Amino acid sequence: MTDLRSLAADYFTQQIELGSPAHIFADAATLAEISPVIKKNAFRGASPIAASSPNPRGAAALKKASALPLHASKLLTPASAVSAASAAMTGKRALLAELYYQVKNCQNCGLGKTRKNFVFGTGNPEARFMVIGEAPGEEEDLQGQPFVGAAGALLTKMLAAIDIDRKKHVFITNVLKSRPPQNRNPEPSEILACSPILSRQIDIIAPKVILLLGRIAAHAILQSSDSISKLRARVHEYRGISVFVTYHPAALLRNDEYRRPAWEDLQKLQMTLKEIGVYDAQA
Repeated sequence: MTDLRSLAADYFTQQIELGSPAHIFADAATLAEISPVIKKNAFRGASPIAASSPNPRGAAALKKASALPLHASKLLTPASAVSAASAAMTGKRALLAELYYQVKNCQNCGLGKTRKNFVFGTGNPEARFMVIGEAPGEEEDLQGQPFVGAAGALLTKMLAAIDIDRKKHVFITNVLKSRPPQNRNPEPSEILACSPILSRQIDIIAPKVILLLGRIAAHAILQSSDSISKLRARVHEYRGISVFVTYHPAALLRNDEYRRPAWEDLQKLQMTLKEIGVYDAQA
């Protein structure tokens, strides 16, 4: 329980840094671990964290309020929250937080009017490895973080298959930070509007390796119109960074024939990740 409470405290400290409902430095696996602690303790006073902010609104309110995302102020007093956030915001994390606050209300394209949540990114800001997809889907839009739906679950398994821990070894984001309606393909103008944000994220994190998921991400970053079958066959370079391309997890869910070549891509990627010491990185 102590470990889960520690995870919960870390998660909500990050919420304070970045403003609800951003989940920039937590992933779906972490939230799944934290959720039982929140539901059990957050409004019952059982946790030392929760005790600082009692809530007597009853069972109906508990059910509604315990659904993620929750703002950190639900569990931490303002004084402790400010202190914790101040201590935690250093280096790349602080730079990402600054960027987030600058762009979270972006209206540079029409998606700003239709999205529920701005989906900035998630993972370790000190990571040497970065994964970039195309755009948030429905679940991502609801939760405010990338790759939390069915494709996200598959991505987690794909990364785990090459010993990549989503909390420790990687920062994950998308080309677009807002969901296109009905999950349609992003329009060129939308990609262009989001490109300065992604570019700045890459500058801050300064990864050694990037994995691009799907045609749209590959075309946006590599400025190529080649098919995925051609792009995945070799290692690319972007700003001195080694870039790998493979099929988007959503495509793998639809087409089993892509799974074997995707696994081959991951094996090649793993060799490079070992060479640059990604597995030695600390969360």
